Amino acid sequence: MPANAMDGYPFKLPNEATSLISRFGFSQKEASVFYAVRLDTIKKWMSGKMAMPDELVIESYVKLARLQDFAAIVAAQYNSYAANVDGEHVSNQYISLPTVTQMRRAFMPVSQGFYDNLFADVAARAYSAGDDDFCYVVPEEPDEEFGSTNFWIRLWVQHQMQMDLCIEREDSVVRFDLDFYDFLKAELTSWVNVEANFTSEFDFSPHAEMITLEIPYAPDWYGEARDMTDEEVALAGTTVRLAFSIHGSDTFDDISRDEQRYIQLVEDDEIRPMMEAVEGPEDADLCATNENLAKVLLSVFGSREALIEKVASQ
Repeated sequence: MPANAMDGYPFKLPNEATSLISRFGFSQKEASVFYAVRLDTIKKWMSGKMAMPDELVIESYVKLARLQDFAAIVAAQYNSYAANVDGEHVSNQYISLPTVTQMRRAFMPVSQGFYDNLFADVAARAYSAGDDDFCYVVPEEPDEEFGSTNFWIRLWVQHQMQMDLCIEREDSVVRFDLDFYDFLKAELTSWVNVEANFTSEFDFSPHAEMITLEIPYAPDWYGEARDMTDEEVALAGTTVRLAFSIHGSDTFDDISRDEQRYIQLVEDDEIRPMMEAVEGPEDADLCATNENLAKVLLSVFGSREALIEKVASQ
């Protein structure tokens, strides 16, 4: 019998991974993005076949504690609103979801479950504040303009509550250079090692919205008999993952103008190394990285439509 099961008990005992992922509100797919590992790794963690790395467990607890503190700060603000509207106690207050743009700019997770949990924490604290200033916090639809329903997003930024990734390892920084883009172009042109899929951005959506391309990273210098730099060592055993919407400009201009991370480097059972640009005009920052990616895609496929057809035909 598995260690996390008991005779006559209605469900499996939780392990650290299942407890943490559930508390964040993530689906397995969303957890793979948050922890920057493969979906199969998440499944192994949750099934107990593989232990979640200690550094990720600790960092997860730290982030959950910060989320709870943040929920208390937001709830206190809502209690203040409820008690000071024209001198009357207004019990209903509204909290709105972030827009896609706000999520990207504030480094928020793309997860409905995450906001369900966060808003429940805020609502519970706001309601339990006491007879004089309690309030009900009611979710609302997103709003680009900042006001009394989404003021919490500004607090999120002010308190540096970045939660799009669980942890960034300073000892595993990847520096992209022109050789990397040459490798990417050659692999996409040959298509031999590319694993391509249509995916949905959310588990509850039945329609494909994303293209995911995965390529094992094996540049020419892997075969050279020389000492590798720390940056090169950090790339060992990784897979290049390109993920972007099937919608958008046919010339990939939307990618070149965006600040989202479209290039991810994924290790089998560890978090991905984070990317950092070299000091040069070809790779000055994340925007330049995306611009270079857009150029590679346009050069290889000619259009987004042609890439979609390529993925669909394989």
